[in-house]
Amino acid sequence: SAIQCLSNTPALTRFFLSCPDLVPRDVKPALGQAYGKLMVDLWQSEGRGHGYVAPTGVLHSIKQAWPAFRGFQQHDAQEFLRCCMDQLHKELMEPMVGEEEMLGKSSVRLKRENSGSEVDGGSEESSQYDTADSDSGKEMVRMRKRRKECGVDGDSGLGSSRADQKPGSPASLSDAEFCDATSEGDQHQLSHPPPYQDIRHHQARQYRSIITDIFDGALESSVQCLTCNTVSKTQETFQDLSLPIPSGEVREGQKPETGWVSWAWGWLASWFYGPDVSLLDCLAYFFSADELKGDNMYSCDKCKKLRNGLKYSQVTRLPDTLCIHLKRFRHDFAFSSKISTRVSFPLSGLDMSTWLHSSISPTRSSTFSLSGVVCHHGTAGGGHYTCYCYHPPTDSWYEYDDSIVREVDRQTVLNSEAYVLFYRKESLVMEEARREVDRLNKQHSKVDSLVTSYISTLWLSKFYTLAEPGPIDNSSVICRHGGVLPSRVEAATRLATAVPRQVWSYLHMRFGGEGAVTTMLPCNTCMEEEKAEVRQKEFELKEFKMLHDDKNQNSDRYCLSATWFRDWEAWVCNKAREPPGPINNKGLIIQRQQGPSLRPNMDHFKFSEDIWALFLALYGGGPEVVLPAEGGVRVTSPRPQTMANLRQRLRVRSLAQREDTGELGLEN
Repeated sequence: SAIQCLSNTPALTRFFLSCPDLVPRDVKPALGQAYGKLMVDLWQSEGRGHGYVAPTGVLHSIKQAWPAFRGFQQHDAQEFLRCCMDQLHKELMEPMVGEEEMLGKSSVRLKRENSGSEVDGGSEESSQYDTADSDSGKEMVRMRKRRKECGVDGDSGLGSSRADQKPGSPASLSDAEFCDATSEGDQHQLSHPPPYQDIRHHQARQYRSIITDIFDGALESSVQCLTCNTVSKTQETFQDLSLPIPSGEVREGQKPETGWVSWAWGWLASWFYGPDVSLLDCLAYFFSADELKGDNMYSCDKCKKLRNGLKYSQVTRLPDTLCIHLKRFRHDFAFSSKISTRVSFPLSGLDMSTWLHSSISPTRSSTFSLSGVVCHHGTAGGGHYTCYCYHPPTDSWYEYDDSIVREVDRQTVLNSEAYVLFYRKESLVMEEARREVDRLNKQHSKVDSLVTSYISTLWLSKFYTLAEPGPIDNSSVICRHGGVLPSRVEAATRLATAVPRQVWSYLHMRFGGEGAVTTMLPCNTCMEEEKAEVRQKEFELKEFKMLHDDKNQNSDRYCLSATWFRDWEAWVCNKAREPPGPINNKGLIIQRQQGPSLRPNMDHFKFSEDIWALFLALYGGGPEVVLPAEGGVRVTSPRPQTMANLRQRLRVRSLAQREDTGELGLEN
């Protein structure tokens, strides 16, 4: 049911059908490839022997990425959706470099150092209403954050990007922690840039994917201290809204009764389903102010103590497809139950303007139409999932129950017991623009200009499926220098679409964005940068292996964070897109009365002094944590002069290797 709702999300399905070359083939567990093949089988394959397709490849990839889904036990559909979209984002994300490439993007994601590898209840598991990883019952109004982005270590990875973190900030590189742990003078080491800094030492990139373009929204959470009236605000992204189902005493208003038959039916149904609640009631309850008091008091930065507070949220950016999860499962200690309250919902005209932040322009679209709904049948102990999905070409609704598909009327959908709802943003303005582009394409089908204009197929796909595609963006195929990306050269003719001059002029005038792309030539500058990066990786890997195999080493061992080393290893082995950044060893040590010591249960590696010097010269950072042969722990900060000498030695050694191979030296 969850996969069917994703399949009936037009923007996502069109991406996999029209831009298969943007789906990487060398990223494990290759969920993107498996999902793309499934979409082709569902929407483009004809004459199949069976009337259904088994999503075996998708399930296999999900089980590889999230071990919690292995086996044959039942799982939560919402949890599956989160994991599936999170893994698709990791595989499909593309970096955005430069301010000009960030204009008009609907959402971005900051790369973080660690991310999750499995699904669990975690510390946020609810004692009230939740699924496997819901919010605490005391903070029912709090938005669940997506916590991690890309990497291999950390927590569950189902949250949002870090709020208000700027690329290259100390928080992203742990420079602030390092400076706090080292002695004076170490901050000057940054004035001695390591070799090849154009490859390694750049600002943390921002990432986007088709998943963030479609499903990511943003909200502003505000907490007001009721003593000093200070308001603290945080920005966070969301992939879905997990709404509690309010009881009859707190919901907004009562529906009018039309007669004794309706009253009798409502009374009888309330015995089995509970009182009828609308989706607007759930939204109003979710966005209502929550008083923080008692055990849940607010720590005021101005008062410097716990105070009673008021917490509320407002949406600052609406996603194109709004995913709403209704919290139907309640867990109290060892007992679980399902909330079977009927929640009425509209098929169209869901207006979110009531909960929008004042900074959002009133001209922006804020109404949504239902595109799919996942239903749960059964109890908290077990059950079965089905779904209803809307098919725009035929203006019909279909029910999907495993291998059975049948057309249903709208009233059947309205009477269903919704668990997860997919709402697609409406836009009459975009429908008019699409009709105008189709008219211009037919009228000027023959190119009547000496210069051909190209638009990326990805942006055109967004234009035909998203309510707000944003300015014209060709970054999926064109680099910041104006040439074709080296990784897209072979597929450039499929990833860019030639359009008539009149179509280009209309789209550029209507949406703005980058200038016209008139040539599809490879970018020599980017090719040289890629070659330099390959040489950089080969040099570092060769030096590490040589030093690691050296038997003539002293007995002192230098500790290195396992997280940092795995990030470096992934980069030099072409499993990560970026170098790891400065070394951060502060988490390895703990201060005690007798002096510093290693923190218990903190994963780390012990290397020789030469290997430590190699990493220190290339990446900087610290502090230097040494385990002397005589015992104990010694913590020092690298001296600037030592760093400069190490870098000079590496520079000479690298140039010597380049001369031996007959290649040009690297730029310093």
